[in-house]
Parts: sequence; C-alpha cells; structure tokens
Amino acid sequence: MNSDKDIFAVLKRRIVNLDLLPGSLINEKELMEEFGYSRTPVREALIKLAQIGLVETRPRVGTYVTQIDIMSVKNAYEVKKNLEGLAAELAARRAGPREVAELFEIIDRFTSYDIIADYKQCIDDDQRFHEIVRQAARNDLLTEILEMLNTRTARFLQQIQYVIDDFDWFRDSLRQMARAIQARDPEAARRATEEHTSNYLEQLSRRFFVS
Repeated sequence: MNSDKDIFAVLKRRIVNLDLLPGSLINEKELMEEFGYSRTPVREALIKLAQIGLVETRPRVGTYVTQIDIMSVKNAYEVKKNLEGLAAELAARRAGPREVAELFEIIDRFTSYDIIADYKQCIDDDQRFHEIVRQAARNDLLTEILEMLNTRTARFLQQIQYVIDDFDWFRDSLRQMARAIQARDPEAARRATEEHTSNYLEQLSRRFFVS
C-alpha cells in the first residue's frame, strides 16, 4: 500500500463484494493497523467512499457501510442505459485490438458458466466487460460517472444473487455489443447496449423495483 487511493480501492471492493456488509462499522484504528498508515490517509479514503455513497459517518458514533437503497439502484440503471450506450458508441470508434479481444474472451467464458454455481464469476465478468467498454471510450468524465453508478448496481446484484431468466439472451446480447464495437459501428454498438440495459432493467423491475 502506498497511498489513500489504495485504501479506497481495497475498501470499495470489499463493500461492493459484500465482504463488508451494509450496516457494518468501519473501525479506523483497525484500518490504520492493517494498511500501516496514520489516521489522515484512512480518513481521506473514507471521505471518498462517502462521496460515492458507500459509507456514512454518524457524528460521535462512527462510520458505517451504507444500506442498499432499492430506488437509488433503479435510478442508477435508468441513467446507465443512455450513458452505457454512449460509452459503447465511443468505444466503437476508439477501442484497440486488445480491448476488443478481451471482450470476446469474456463472452467465451460465459459459454462455460453455470449461472447458479458460478454466479460470482458471472457478475465479475459482466462488470469487467462494461469496464473495458468504458475504458475504450477514452472519456474520463464518462468513465467516472459510470463507475459511480456501477458501484451502486454491482453491490445490489451481489446482495440479491439474481439469476437472470434467460442467460442465453444475456450472453448473446453482450456478443452483439462486442461485434458492433469490433465492426466499428457506433450506431449499432449504442443500440445493442441500450437494448441490453433496458431489457435487464425490465427483468429486475418485475421482481425488485416499484414502478
């Protein structure tokens, strides 16, 4: 560990993966001992986590992992639809060969997964797929916004362990996105991505969200 950014990244991953559960108390002293830092960089990391809604500080009580707010997750998905589409559109113009190849490597792995037994791997690879698209968009502001939104949705998916109704559709829609990016077709990439996100949101809405 060499900076508060490292502490932030590790704690963010623990919270999103539910290694730190909603409502858990964050012990600053234990973090100082674990990372070998003074109180200042630990607190700076916690401030950054608070800024993206993963922790909250209660005066004279302590810092806690926030609860997962269902409507906030739904709102994030609604915003993600257009922004993920924009990222795919830009990626179709800017993605490098290595990025395109990794998209197809992820899709190949999906063909061997058992959606129930390999749930965590499916979620991790889905997140990585979209992360590659965001990176390939080459737009730092867009990436920053989408990563913030993704943090909310990823933690929710880890909690609910939702098994999608049609896994073949899910995998094939990712393939459509990758093919459009590979073909340098921005319009098709955006359309495929928006349809993917909209359909996934519709499935989640039927089970978890209030209209």
